[in-house]
Amino acid sequence: MSDPKVTPAEKCLAYIIMDRLNCVTLDAWPGQRLMAQELGKTVKTVHRVTLKFETRNYARVARGTQGSCRYAPIFLPEDDDKAVPAPRQNCPSRPDKNVDESYLEILPNKSSPILASEVGKSPVGFSSNFKPRQRGLYEAEIAKMLGNEGFGVLQRLSELDDNIVVRLCRAYADGRLGRNELIAARLAAEQMLKRRRRI
Repeated sequence: MSDPKVTPAEKCLAYIIMDRLNCVTLDAWPGQRLMAQELGKTVKTVHRVTLKFETRNYARVARGTQGSCRYAPIFLPEDDDKAVPAPRQNCPSRPDKNVDESYLEILPNKSSPILASEVGKSPVGFSSNFKPRQRGLYEAEIAKMLGNEGFGVLQRLSELDDNIVVRLCRAYADGRLGRNELIAARLAAEQMLKRRRRI
């Protein structure tokens, strides 16, 4: 956030959101009262700063019932980690066609147009083992790792945004799917269930 117009309150709010960011869904759900308390400001100030975030395209905010909000920071291509490839590692001669073979229900929900082309891709200079045609196999393995209701967790994440499941599959294929990502995936799915029960 190098914009000179950004106020200290906005920077602090951005920190609170990033500190609570779910590493799988790339969003956060801190309560407005909690944020106001941490900022030492009023809930009105949090609301006003949140509106500025939206108008400046720093984050997408989905408002739920009872004043709850889901904050999804908008990442730019330069925000990606730049991985260094192994020496003499060549690209495949022909990349796979982009055909998703999923066990999950096909849903229209994809990431917003903002950087949709970047979602699910590997960082620049990093060769991935992910093959879209094997997505169903990755999902089956991830569902086992998630434990009971593993496919239910993946289905709920896919309903929120199918690219979340793509990112999980890519991380699994590249050997980067660890305990923290699995915990974050379960947490996001539980949050979705809680929201449905409130509606």
